Amino acid sequence: MSALQKPRFKQLNHGECAGAPILKSLWERFDLSLLLTQSGMMKRSGTPSWLICFLYVIGLVSNCSSVVQMARLAEQDALLKVMFQPWKLAQYTMSRFLSSPFAWTTFGKKRVARLQQDEVTRLQDGDVINLDDTHLAHPYAKQLPFKLVV
Repeated sequence: MSALQKPRFKQLNHGECAGAPILKSLWERFDLSLLLTQSGMMKRSGTPSWLICFLYVIGLVSNCSSVVQMARLAEQDALLKVMFQPWKLAQYTMSRFLSSPFAWTTFGKKRVARLQQDEVTRLQDGDVINLDDTHLAHPYAKQLPFKLVV
């Protein structure tokens, strides 16, 4: 009988963002880079706007709590390094882009219009749109027809 040993794994060059290619294919499916450009969002510090926004989405999915963490993720993650070559996405590039007075409303309208063109994402009768009301008072929460059990 042999003693149990700690498993030995092959060292692979992998990262935290294995879902990035899937998100990129969805990004392309809904023409988000084109919609950003059509909304007047081209570049920031020489970096294409779609790349900054895409990293922001990746950061949200990866539970990054700040653009500093998102920028670090892009520098350290093996997959993202390859995806974002030759650009280096610094924290200040992302911060300045996201706080710039771009036509975000125009982009939002174009994005919704594009989602309506797709059979899978098109809104239909009875669908519910979940809006982020984090910063609003919730005077009617007690009247919801369900209770959250924690």
